[in-house]
Amino acid sequence: MLLGNKCDMEDKRVVPKAKGEQIAREHGIRFFETSAKANINIEKAFLTLAEDILRKTPVKEPNSENVDISSGGGVTGWKSKCC
Repeated sequence: MLLGNKCDMEDKRVVPKAKGEQIAREHGIRFFETSAKANINIEKAFLTLAEDILRKTPVKEPNSENVDISSGGGVTGWKSKCC
């Protein structure tokens, strides 16, 4: 993800929006212009990034070799000194 920050300060812009979009397209990534001060696209950028990470993260099934379900769901070999 490529973020153009401080989009609320148009008079101080150094990189045109079109250039940011072009760079993102060339690299196959998303582009957002953001402003923390004006709360522009902040939540959208974070949520989109989190969704993209979750989409690319493989779901791992619990390893049945390490879980002892007969004694209340504890991990095999772990002994509690409580109770």
